[in-house]
Amino acid sequence: MLQKTISQYKNKSFLIAYSGGLDSTVLLYQLLKIKKKIPYIKIRAIHINHNLALDSKKWTEHCEKFCNIYNISLIIENIHLDKNTNNIEEKLRIKRYNIIYNHLLVDEILLTGHHMNDQCETLILSLKRGSGPNGLSSMSFETKFGNKKIVRPFLKKTKKELELYAYHNNLKWIEDFSNLNINYDRNFIRHEIIPIFEKRWPSFVKNCFRTAYICQKEKVLINNFLYEKIHDFIQFDGSLNIKNFKNIKKEMCIALIRYWISLKKIKMPSYKNIHCIYHQMISSKIDANPKVTLKDHEIRRYKESLFFIKTQPNLKNTILFWHKKNMKLILPNNLGSLIQNHAGMVLPAPRNNQLINIRFQHEGNVLILGRNKKRKIKKIWQEKKIPPWLRNQIPLLFYNNDFISALGVFVVNIKDNKKDTWIISWQNDLKLSSHNSFLFY
Repeated sequence: MLQKTISQYKNKSFLIAYSGGLDSTVLLYQLLKIKKKIPYIKIRAIHINHNLALDSKKWTEHCEKFCNIYNISLIIENIHLDKNTNNIEEKLRIKRYNIIYNHLLVDEILLTGHHMNDQCETLILSLKRGSGPNGLSSMSFETKFGNKKIVRPFLKKTKKELELYAYHNNLKWIEDFSNLNINYDRNFIRHEIIPIFEKRWPSFVKNCFRTAYICQKEKVLINNFLYEKIHDFIQFDGSLNIKNFKNIKKEMCIALIRYWISLKKIKMPSYKNIHCIYHQMISSKIDANPKVTLKDHEIRRYKESLFFIKTQPNLKNTILFWHKKNMKLILPNNLGSLIQNHAGMVLPAPRNNQLINIRFQHEGNVLILGRNKKRKIKKIWQEKKIPPWLRNQIPLLFYNNDFISALGVFVVNIKDNKKDTWIISWQNDLKLSSHNSFLFY
């Protein structure tokens, strides 16, 4: 089953997700047989104990025993979550994969024992959620895993085939009795739904596999098309230009928005949320600033562009005192730091009795240096093309309660005969420009 798969990869270094169950036991055993023919392949295993079952310690001991017999390097990790945690399956999966990723070596490939029945269950779960072609693609043979890879060599094999192989080779594996608990969606599908379908249609599992495979191919074609198309709309700062969206069919606009979000490497919002983004962002008035929240990110519109930004704590009431101006001042929200040096904004120097402080909110009228008329600060932000969500992320320099400068943007015209100056540099990876390409990507 495996040798052809293994031969595709030049590095021949593999980490096996080893639960001790049927699938991963067959996977590990087959790799050991291949190693006899190809001695230079490297095999390690990782076992993660979820500590939810009474027998979980025995399962770990079983895995240790198996790996000791065959001289396999085994990593053992533990996860501790409250059994009553909401959506525990998903949270365990995320923790499990984070742990595995941190153990993967450079050029090492993660192998899992997922088989055709797992694929069928995943497809049905996607149907239950109302997924489109992307969701119905389910699991692919090879998946990017950060800058590494997950390979599922058994996807074309049924569970029955793996069982027959295990019995034929006298393999022993763990039976996790929590897999019988039909309160979990996947177990309900496995024990209550698929057997009924297979009784009526014996090829049901294989046909589900084929459906997922077809959806994967369609997904590749669609993504290739959108990859070519999206370059007409993505701007240098990563924002999405929607100026011409009203001249494009709704379905294409939604597809472009969805593809743009997929580039941000977050969990894809539901189809319903994508439609919500489309209607709020495209249909609202030109002077509106609509917002859609996606957990710890937001999609915002400014002028005729969409921005994908990190949700930032509001700094409206934050005040930082800069007692020693020869020392660097660290700003909150990863906004960088302020430092006195020879390259930056030239500002009137504070008097000895003035307290230097940094704020992130100011209201009222302001007279900018070089102007002869005060303007509302909101109008100045608009003139400088600073989007609303960035306005309370820009450090504002005060001496006592006197507003001196929005650093990196403008200097206030103050009535002071003192001509001494100093230079402040705002050091960060974020840039203020006509497009203000910071805090989003």
